[in-house]
Parts: sequence; C-alpha cells; structure tokens
Amino acid sequence: MNDFARLFLNEDWKAVPDAPRFFLGAFGKHPGWNDHLDDIGLVTSSLVEARSILYGGIAHQIEQAAWEKAGAGKVMPGFDHLIHWRRMNENLTGLIWSSQDGKGRALYPMITVAHSVSRSFSWLAGELLPALEDVKAKCRGTTSAGVVMAHIKGVEASLRTRFPASARPSNGPGFGIPGWAAYFSKEQDALRRVLHHLRRNFAPFTPGGLEWCQGEKQSLSRCLRLPQIPGAQPAESLNAWVSFLATQLDPAVPFFGLVPLGRTWLDVIVGEPTAADFFLLRALPAAQPVVTDIPYQLGPENPADDAGLFASLKRGELPEVSCLNGQSVKANQEVAMKWLLRFRPGSRPGFFSRFFGSGDS
Repeated sequence: MNDFARLFLNEDWKAVPDAPRFFLGAFGKHPGWNDHLDDIGLVTSSLVEARSILYGGIAHQIEQAAWEKAGAGKVMPGFDHLIHWRRMNENLTGLIWSSQDGKGRALYPMITVAHSVSRSFSWLAGELLPALEDVKAKCRGTTSAGVVMAHIKGVEASLRTRFPASARPSNGPGFGIPGWAAYFSKEQDALRRVLHHLRRNFAPFTPGGLEWCQGEKQSLSRCLRLPQIPGAQPAESLNAWVSFLATQLDPAVPFFGLVPLGRTWLDVIVGEPTAADFFLLRALPAAQPVVTDIPYQLGPENPADDAGLFASLKRGELPEVSCLNGQSVKANQEVAMKWLLRFRPGSRPGFFSRFFGSGDS
C-alpha cells in the first residue's frame, strides 16, 4: 500500500489543533512569470500531492501530444473546469482555466485549489466558488505576479474568517441531491446503466475490500463520465454524483470530480489517478462516452436492492445500501473511517506538523 492510499486527504488535523482548516493555493501558468509560476500556498501534504498528480497528468498529455493527435472533433480547445477532490470530510476544490506565461506559451492552464476539512459542499458552493471566480478574474486581468500572490493570500485570509475551525457539515440532504434524486426517479433506466457500469467495472472499489490500494507503487483508478442534471448548477451535479458514488463504492477512496463548464457532462476519477486518466480533461463525448449513453442491455440484476435505491430517490435522498456489497452506507462509512484513522498518528512525513508546530515541539 502506497502513501497516496494511506495519507492523501487524510491529514492528521488533531496533531496540529491550532492549524487553520482552510488553505488556498495556486500553480500553473500566468503572464506574471516567464515559465510555470512559483507555487503559491501549497502548504499541506495533500495540496502538494494534488499538484503533482494533476499537473503531472496535464504535462503527460501535452508531452505525448495526446489531445493534438486525437483531433479537434474529439477534444475541447482549452481548459475551463471546476474540480473537486473528496475523501470523507476532506476536500480539494478549485478552478482550472486556459492561461499563458510571460512569453506567450499557452499549453498549460492556471489552477487555483483550496484544501478544506469538515465543511458542507453548500459552503464551498456559496462561499468558496464565488471567491475563486474572483481570483480567476483578477488573474486574467493582470500581468503582475505580485498582484496575483497578494490577491490569493487576501482571499485566503478573508475566507478563513468565515471558516471557523469548529465548523461541521450540515445534516441536510446535501447540495444538489434533491434535484439529482428527482431527475433519476423519472429517468430510472439511465441510473440503472450507471449501476450496471459500477457492478461490471468497479469491483476493486467494493466497500471494505481494499483491492484498489494493494499495490505498493500505484493504487488503482477507474474513470467514468456522467451527465450533469438538466437545469442544475454544475456544482450541484458534481456534489450529487460524488456523494452518490461514495454511497456505492468504498467511501475511504478519494473521488476526483472534474466539470467542464458550459458542457453537459462531468468526469469522476475514482482511486489514484494515472497520468493517462487526464486525457478526459479535454475529451469530448466522441472520445469518452457518457455512461448513461452506453447502450447496455439491462436485465433484472439486483431487483430488491434497486427497488430500495429508487425508494430513497423518491424521498429526495441518496441510497442507503451499496450496490456492490449489499451493506448499509452507514456501516460502510464506519468501516472506512476506522481504516483511515489507522494511518494518522505518527504516519506523516512531518511537513504539515513541522510547518504549524504541535504541542510536542
């Protein structure tokens, strides 16, 4: 089992009780720098790892000319994405947009991303995302590196005042979930295609099975493209789908959602992304189909489980049972949390704790 499976989005917050529960960082290309900008605010281990995985994946696509070889009919012309990486109560949420450096080179985007813990997605959508849009507009409107750094730090400080360390997620149905549930209560065959796809392709991510993370070097990943809900905000569809997948797959697994703004689909990478997985970042449906459009021949696979699932949807709620192991979502979450807690005490390389200090220093 590698460090990604044990430590990513599993920070040992209790070891540093005085550390903030919110950090805002940025990396990529901007005209204020003649090459890749100096990373801003990448303080936590998870932010550092996220930068390596995401930017490394983009670099892989560029160096292999993967998007260029696919052709204009199969890829989008640039970047304009909402991203959200979630593992239990920790999140990385950000924006990606097309940019260029001071020499006019425009292959790489600019990326802002916030690391937060124990906050509802409603807070992220209502407070963080508008602030990130402001950062995006400010970055696009200046060629000054100093202005970019100062503005990002100012936004981080402002958001921290509205993000107390004691904050906890709300107990409501969840941002976007009622609309998602209402839609699939009517479009049941579409959701059955998703369930069929999960049963056939995501067995390594069965709750409690841990097959996905048994490798010493690289944990497994799977990608799936899902529809945004008509009439819903992109962030609503994103939260609903990630929340749904966390009820069906192992909730201890990181879920990475990527939403191309102005489009009708979103992507989720389950597990530890490979560099090749990031082809989907600019892939059109001609290259990466939406799961609900795949013409699966559906039979009565698990009629009792599916009946319970659609009963939950009619109440505007997420399913209460996983389609992969037949256990309750609550039980699977308890197992996942106990498993993750095993890796927190004393398991850190030390960067996070050294940066903020702890009672032992």
